[in-house]
Amino acid sequence: MKYLFIFGRDPVISKLELETYLKNKNISYESILFSKNIYVLEIKSLNPKIIEGLGGTVKIAQVISESSKLDEIEYDLERAELYLGTKNKLNYYITAYNERTQSFLEDYLKAYFKKQRLKAVYKKPKHETIEAEPSQLIKKNIIEEGLEIITFKNYIAKTISVYNPFDLKKRDLGRPEKDFLKSISIRLAKILINISGIKENEVLLDPFCGVGTILQEALLKQINVIGSDSDKISIEQSEKNLKWLKINYKVNTNFKLINTDCRLLSKYVQRNSINAVVTEPYLGPYRLKLPSIREASNTVQELTVIYDNLFSQLNMLLKKDAPIVIITPIFKTYENKIIPLNITNIVDKYGFEILEKFDYMPPNSKILRVINIIKRKL
Repeated sequence: MKYLFIFGRDPVISKLELETYLKNKNISYESILFSKNIYVLEIKSLNPKIIEGLGGTVKIAQVISESSKLDEIEYDLERAELYLGTKNKLNYYITAYNERTQSFLEDYLKAYFKKQRLKAVYKKPKHETIEAEPSQLIKKNIIEEGLEIITFKNYIAKTISVYNPFDLKKRDLGRPEKDFLKSISIRLAKILINISGIKENEVLLDPFCGVGTILQEALLKQINVIGSDSDKISIEQSEKNLKWLKINYKVNTNFKLINTDCRLLSKYVQRNSINAVVTEPYLGPYRLKLPSIREASNTVQELTVIYDNLFSQLNMLLKKDAPIVIITPIFKTYENKIIPLNITNIVDKYGFEILEKFDYMPPNSKILRVINIIKRKL
């Protein structure tokens, strides 16, 4: 069976996340096509609920037809189970990445619902984008009591799963301690954890844990976590958040929090005990405007020392094949110069190597981030 995975604003990272996640869950797949933000895979059997474990996938759709001929498309649609809900009134959408078949589908679905004696309202996109937003589909309960058809190249597919932004918002705003200046988004935390490939019941370390966003998302994946931070208030905030999570989400895995500088991690963490490191370290002082070349250069020098101290400790704490997924900054100055923090020499110094790296620009951020995937040299 073929499936369309529709990604959000970071399709390349989301593709890697999905592939790593499927391998980690022992789900065999064949890569068919990757174009812009859509990835077509062939998978023997797929549970639509896997979207709950992913950070970069917005929708999953099951392919109904992949013909270019209208009569064959009509035959495939007639054989498909389009609407399985119980309500007589419903909404439906057509997200047309391939507009060639849109008018045909509009006519077909209108006739289909009339034949089924259902009152179906066609919700055309109101904005320039043709994409039906996940929030719309979740509010309308489109999976159980509605329908979305997606067209892409020769593929016509039925949406079977949509990520729930309201669930993430509830977890983000519902926890007792929030500090958006020292926490990453839940969505990004999920992506970073997934691309690390860490498995259930293993141990993840976040040496700059802040209020514990990465730790909480790892706990929800049945991963044991260790978080450290030099800021005592951050550790107290993390503890409150993780205790809240364990109560409200019935989490069984364990957490350990340490108030220490990353230079001293080996005093508190057993050597060769960590299965993966996932972290966004301190990226310099918060600024409302772009820094000068001098300010950016001084920040890079300060951060280089911190990263060097970190890798000297990780060299002792990580198991042999343990990955490090770490974010580094690139600063743009008001003189329009680009000043990156280059950790290549640090990584090499301690026997590691950068396997892959991806640029990531969060909304409303003045700092470009680089997601680095690092392992020991063979």
